[in-house]
Amino acid sequence: MIGKSSFFAGLPLDACRELAAVVRIRSLPRRVLLFSEAQAGSEVFLLLAGAIQLHKTSPDGSETVIRVVRPGEVFAEVVLFERAEYPVTARALRPSAVAALPCRRVRALLDRPAFRDAFIAAMLRRQRYLAERVRELTAYDVEQRFLRFLAGHYGKRIEVSVDLTKKDIAAAIGATPETFSRLIKRMESAGGFQWRGRRIAIAPEVWAGAES
Repeated sequence: MIGKSSFFAGLPLDACRELAAVVRIRSLPRRVLLFSEAQAGSEVFLLLAGAIQLHKTSPDGSETVIRVVRPGEVFAEVVLFERAEYPVTARALRPSAVAALPCRRVRALLDRPAFRDAFIAAMLRRQRYLAERVRELTAYDVEQRFLRFLAGHYGKRIEVSVDLTKKDIAAAIGATPETFSRLIKRMESAGGFQWRGRRIAIAPEVWAGAES
């Protein structure tokens, strides 16, 4: 799992094995916090299964979702170098499992040139991801962001079984629950789209329209 993650992609096999030897596997029930904003951070996490929501809390108590982490993605890596506390809160949106990597062990591996070079390359890939995330929020309308979210998490299928709430999905695509509710009604009225319970039916022409 470490070697297949985008964050550690390109690391030598022996380095991946060393990381795997020191991880601690944690299971999280739905809605349980993994860590809180401003909490002292000593571990970086790799999501093995489930979905983790990362959000920040404003002074008035409102939450802004940064992203929803998918299996195979690393998160909370900021505590490796930039700061001693987690900058966001991480909550399991559904039953999840994570591999916790101690920061001190990762830093020790950075003394090795091969590991360090591959790690820097991973940092550059993450920077490109964040730039793409900003572009997505500004370049696509809410329907396109919704369909791109479904495609990224479940694949482009004519029937999708969702395990996240509408509120969680709305937050993940940068929409208010009210805006998201209106979107669903509009898409159902237009045809080719139907959401019943946990199942969403999406016609091929709806997927095609999202790409135009």
